Amino acid sequence: MGNSTTVPVEEDQLITKKLFNLVEIIGRGGFGRVWKVEHKKSQKIYAMKEMSKIRIVSKRSVNSVMNERKLLAVVRHPFIVNMQFACQDGDNLYLLMDYKSGGDLRYHITRYRNFAEKQTKFLVMCILTGLEYLHNNGIIHRDVKPENLVFDQMGYLHLTDFGIARVWNPENARDTSGTPGYMAPEVMCRQN
Repeated sequence: MGNSTTVPVEEDQLITKKLFNLVEIIGRGGFGRVWKVEHKKSQKIYAMKEMSKIRIVSKRSVNSVMNERKLLAVVRHPFIVNMQFACQDGDNLYLLMDYKSGGDLRYHITRYRNFAEKQTKFLVMCILTGLEYLHNNGIIHRDVKPENLVFDQMGYLHLTDFGIARVWNPENARDTSGTPGYMAPEVMCRQN
């Protein structure tokens, strides 16, 4: 099969980066970029998370990236940015995700400064519904923050970025991953 690992789309077609037109960069992460892409045949739009293998290895994050891909392969929910396909080439790993065109919550907080109580309740319910699904399936996100919450074109909010998500473990005092400014006190103090 060469150096490409792919997921079948149709019976005779395997996903590769070549099947997509790169439209524009919509984000940047620790391992690479996130692209808005268009599937050449269907014209369906996706977000393609492109991660450099060299960066993954140099940051000693192979297990973390593999864990993210494994978790995204099993989760499927309306308030989560779901993975549709995954593939790789010699240089990069690619996760093709649902495309959400409304921007992230941080952008909207900066732009609007505050939300009406009714809007806030709606957004909190979107987040809680997604988290409830994850928790019911034994998964903890561990990095819920405005940058990891994205809007679709209808104004619904979706959880994204499962880079440090884990299957729940009752003895988790050693796990302190996350963005420090958003960490819970028990995480900072290394408590279960």
